[in-house]
Amino acid sequence: MTDPSEMIAWLDRRLASAEAWLADHGRRSKRPRPDHEIEAKEYDIARFEEIKGAYLKALAKREHAA
Repeated sequence: MTDPSEMIAWLDRRLASAEAWLADHGRRSKRPRPDHEIEAKEYDIARFEEIKGAYLKALAKREHAA
């Protein structure tokens, strides 16, 4: 299994990358990308946040059981 700190760092990098993309190419940029691309990136961010939350919850549960 991947080390938990490595997994959390990976998720944080993915989130930061997607958020930076939205800042550069989202609806409020000078030349926004098509809506379907923006919506896909927003969906990715929501799923990464959901995965990170579930992962942290599972880690806490595992540490509590140990």
